[in-house]
Amino acid sequence: MKTTFRFYQLSLPRKRFEISTGIKTTAEVFIVEAEAGDIRGLGSGTPALSVNDNPSKCRNALQEECEQAIDLQDYFDDRTAYCIRDKSRAAAAAIDIAVWDLFAKGYGVSLCAILGISGHEILTGATVDIRPPPEAAECARRLAEEGFKRIKIKVGTSVSSDVDRVRAVREAVGNEIELFVDANGGFDVEKAAIFWERTRRYALTVFEQPVPPDRLSDMAWLRKEYGIPICADESVSDEKSLESAIQEEALDILNLKLMKCGGLTPAIEMIKLARDAGLEVMTGCMGDIGISIAAAAHLSIAKDVKYTELDSHLNIEKICDGPNIEDGILRIDPSPGLGVKLIEGWQRWAVR
Repeated sequence: MKTTFRFYQLSLPRKRFEISTGIKTTAEVFIVEAEAGDIRGLGSGTPALSVNDNPSKCRNALQEECEQAIDLQDYFDDRTAYCIRDKSRAAAAAIDIAVWDLFAKGYGVSLCAILGISGHEILTGATVDIRPPPEAAECARRLAEEGFKRIKIKVGTSVSSDVDRVRAVREAVGNEIELFVDANGGFDVEKAAIFWERTRRYALTVFEQPVPPDRLSDMAWLRKEYGIPICADESVSDEKSLESAIQEEALDILNLKLMKCGGLTPAIEMIKLARDAGLEVMTGCMGDIGISIAAAAHLSIAKDVKYTELDSHLNIEKICDGPNIEDGILRIDPSPGLGVKLIEGWQRWAVR
């Protein structure tokens, strides 16, 4: 049976979110519906500049791809996700997630069961963005009170203000909460080293993307000279860039995001590559709504990843009914497929 597609472009309000590369106040999101007979799959994509994607590219790619009906077996055999991602990573991710949702629903099982291991919950962290230290401390305190056991602090603006933010957060949450820091490539190698030395006392677990994406040699140097556990995010967006980072010995942890790599299909391959190289895996998000968060959660459970940072949907206008987070545990609906549905009124955010 042939599968047909249609898509919708939405502009969703979100809480102000600042990182070293800029400030976000809206989320430009694309919804894809895949339909075969009476079964319908859902997918979503959020274009990211870090992988040279944008709403115009995503829309153009979806207009082209959604014009044609496909056979699901051909989709997987022809490695269609890899072809689409050359046009837009978010478009590829939205279609790929919808296909996997449809595929799992066709078998009447949850997506994580199709991907490997069945389960319904996973520990996730939450994020404190760039803000003055007192505000960062209050935000972290609220997250700890809500039950989050791991908090990521955004840094990468100036060493002194970033150190102050880390200090304020650690003092606010105590020593039982695990802290990561993420510079989003905002430091040069010297500042990254100084920052790490000045924050050693605060027991940080991971330093994510300390330097710009193309500075793999600097990341390798920081690992070797300072013993810093490095997580690569912007430096690694597909299999080729992951292989380069592995060859340079530039990372300990891969931050895997569906919007970077182009969906679940490439993500599965990247997890295998990372583990074959002895790396840990973190699943992250970048302006994802509940649909793609659910997809990443299913993947995280099925592949038993070590770290999960899937919280962006909490800060974006809600248009679907899950997944929920309680006491730092992300729970997915055990229904077939992703276990999420669009809620009434979501169309009001559509871009005409």
